[in-house]
Amino acid sequence: MMALRRNRRGDGADERASWSDGGATAPVSAHPIGAAAGEDASARIVPAAPAAPAMPAAEPAPQAAPGATAALAGIPHANVPGSTDPLGPADLVDAEALADMRAFNDLKAKRKKQRKRKIIIGVASTVAVLAVAGGAFAWYTADQAAKALQNMAPQTGFVEQGTFVETVSASGNLQPVASVSATPEVDGIVGEVLVAEGDAVEEGQTLFTVVNDELDKAVNQAAQGIEEAKNGVAQAQNAVNDAYHAKSAGQQAAATAQAQAQAAAAAAKEAGGAAVESFAGEQASFDESSADSAIRSAELALSNANLALQNAQSAYDEAVARAAKRTVTASIAGSVVAVNIEPGKALGATASAATSPVQIADLSQMTVSINVNEIDILKISADQTAEVTFTAAPDLTLPATVVSIATTSAGSGDPSGGAMYGGMGGAVTYAVKLLIAEPDPRLKPGMTAKATITTTTIDNALMVPISAVQSDGAGGSFVMVLTDPETQEMDMREVEVVASDGLTSVVKGQVKAGDEVVVSGGAGGAPGDMGMEAGGMAAADSAGSVMVG
Repeated sequence: MMALRRNRRGDGADERASWSDGGATAPVSAHPIGAAAGEDASARIVPAAPAAPAMPAAEPAPQAAPGATAALAGIPHANVPGSTDPLGPADLVDAEALADMRAFNDLKAKRKKQRKRKIIIGVASTVAVLAVAGGAFAWYTADQAAKALQNMAPQTGFVEQGTFVETVSASGNLQPVASVSATPEVDGIVGEVLVAEGDAVEEGQTLFTVVNDELDKAVNQAAQGIEEAKNGVAQAQNAVNDAYHAKSAGQQAAATAQAQAQAAAAAAKEAGGAAVESFAGEQASFDESSADSAIRSAELALSNANLALQNAQSAYDEAVARAAKRTVTASIAGSVVAVNIEPGKALGATASAATSPVQIADLSQMTVSINVNEIDILKISADQTAEVTFTAAPDLTLPATVVSIATTSAGSGDPSGGAMYGGMGGAVTYAVKLLIAEPDPRLKPGMTAKATITTTTIDNALMVPISAVQSDGAGGSFVMVLTDPETQEMDMREVEVVASDGLTSVVKGQVKAGDEVVVSGGAGGAPGDMGMEAGGMAAADSAGSVMVG
């Protein structure tokens, strides 16, 4: 029995129907379905379906209904034995081929839409990229043009009116206005320590004592010396008294003898004897010069005894005074800032303690010593005001006054070495001392302090940037005032520099507050070049103005 079947020659091959009979196959074109017996086969050839492209593995062609092939297999054919009713054109449709064709058409339509969408997206992306690139180029061009215009225009500042203050700053260390070291003048062992660090003391108050037995012995010996000297004075005085008494007694005895001799002479005269009278004269004589000599010797001895007593008294006073130095007192009123001794420790030549057993400072006023360089030292003068800040207390600012300025540079040594006048090289500085009249209780000696000294103060000053002032080459100065920002028109105005701090200059002349002045040249030019060029052009212009393009 013969049956109609579809032969596939792989993906994408033409699909043809053929007759099959026991292994012998004939193409449908040779035996078209519905052709009458004896009819020309070529007149009834049914065109074969176009070749379908290979189907994607992901999208297999729809399968025909299971019964379709079976139905077609039993269709009668005119040339087929047993066929009774020839097929019409409507009976020539292959359901499976039709399904494959529809799937193929759908696939082509879908791919066409995808290609169209990709083309649209590509065109849109290209347009967007071109638009972004064009915008970036336009922005870059505009930015470069703006920078070029900005570089061409001169930089300017304004004349400001206010208070001009010039200062000089330097750092140093905080010191008390007065400080003394309570050091004993005698050796010994520390006895009592009567003060502690931070105590307030008055002048003459006892700080500590020193134990030294040798000083007590010296006082006792001096006291003995006084007693011995006093005894010597007493003995000498007695000798003087005795000498005077001896003279007086001798004089009295001589007078008595004289009186007796005279009486005897008178009696003898009455008796008529000259020898008796002569004897009486000899008995009445007295050696007064020897008595005076004895008195002078006694008085000299008394003078020496008094001198010895004075020496003994001096020795005693000295011993007592030296012994009194074992008690150390405060020489000034102030605060105890350091105590470096302990009871029982040695002091003096054999001491191992610090050189200043007790340090006292007057903290009612404090000073700051700073070193000012030679460039600024001529700006400093006595009684100038300053403000002092402290590293340890950043929130504290105190007023101060300049009280002294060194005549020679800091660190100067022997003049013969040249160092006194900065001959050793390096930075030359001068010591300046400032007084803080009312220090804060928190401050301590040795703290780091920064002093800012006000050297110049000018009220209602006209101030311009220092780079705006140009020299005219003849000892004068001028500034360029921008009168029209759009046309860059400028006027040259003569000014006089009153003061300058290195950044700002105080001027007076043909300017007023608010004037816009040129501080640097355009197109990358230097400020000085701009000023001199503009100045030369302005000088040549009879109207006094210059146009800068």
